[in-house]
Amino acid sequence: MLECVVAASILMVAMSTVATFAYRVHRLWMDVADQRIAMNELTNQIEFITQLPVEEIDDAIAGITPSAIAAISLDHPELSATRTQDKFGDRITVTLRWRSTNPIPPVRLVGWINSKESTP
Repeated sequence: MLECVVAASILMVAMSTVATFAYRVHRLWMDVADQRIAMNELTNQIEFITQLPVEEIDDAIAGITPSAIAAISLDHPELSATRTQDKFGDRITVTLRWRSTNPIPPVRLVGWINSKESTP
């Protein structure tokens, strides 16, 4: 009888450990999927903005919004973009934030505006 009680106790501890581990792995996979969606969204936005004519870029930055896929997949996505001109060139920084159960820093992607100049 004692052996059955000990075996049941060990089995309960093992099952609770496996269940906790499975839940954490599931959350990790969900966070990885969110990161992939965020990077895909930023890549699409950067590609779209950097291919625009220079005079239309500021309007595109002012009207930037998350795509339908990002809005459905991520919890309250907030997309923002800034244009920076410095010694490295004219560049766009796009940032995406969303709510998550774990603290996640915002995802950023930088793209340089093509000046249409050819290099020798």
